[in-house]
Amino acid sequence: MSPNKAFIFLALLSFSPQLFLSFSSAEQDNGLLMNYYKESCPQAEEIIKEQVKLLYKRHKNTAFSWLRNIFHDCAVQSCDASLLLTSTRRSLSEQEHDRSFGLRNFRYIDTIKEALERECPGVVSCSDILVLSARDGIVS
Repeated sequence: MSPNKAFIFLALLSFSPQLFLSFSSAEQDNGLLMNYYKESCPQAEEIIKEQVKLLYKRHKNTAFSWLRNIFHDCAVQSCDASLLLTSTRRSLSEQEHDRSFGLRNFRYIDTIKEALERECPGVVSCSDILVLSARDGIVS
């Protein structure tokens, strides 16, 4: 196994229990569902997957960025896409905070959102785009 694949495998392995627990407890508490967009935007996951593949071809290895973004968004409190918020006069955004040095691919989320908006305006949340693009970016 190459060092890069080993790193990704170990990162996923160490992060998977937390994701499993957060998804399983959220599913019970908040009624979250698999295939949530099946009725409202059936092609959502396919659009995200295709956009991630295009971005990977264009910019090469984006897997680490996707993984890092999802870690920084989900590990702190919840997978709420707060990582995508911009700074205000009163508070510094997570993107601009020192502990988030090196985070990137925010413009890629915008690209994916634009593709989704063409097909299903106002349906798919940025939080879901962040999670699904991370999944597809690591698997690709």
